[in-house]
Amino acid sequence: MHWPPNAGEDADPRHVFLNAHDVMARYGWGKTKGYQNLKDRSLVPAPVMTHPDRWRLDQLLAWEEKRMALAEAAMETLVMPDREQATVSDLLPQSKRKRRTA
Repeated sequence: MHWPPNAGEDADPRHVFLNAHDVMARYGWGKTKGYQNLKDRSLVPAPVMTHPDRWRLDQLLAWEEKRMALAEAAMETLVMPDREQATVSDLLPQSKRKRRTA
């Protein structure tokens, strides 16, 4: 799925700005957990604009890639042969809600 939904396919991620609601929807966070995560600068990159807070899509994509690389590295070091095979998505923070299918 292309994010945000109202951006065109040819939209440059450097020019797409997401507000707090959009970021929380992107990661499937509820309101309380979403605002807690957005305030935690060790978890989510700082917004590029304040009042109102806006995050650039390209920075969020870079942050996602960094988290995926860290998760893959952790998975490689922690995998044991007698354990069930884990996926990278198992190591990332999970959404509280299940996505609806249309």
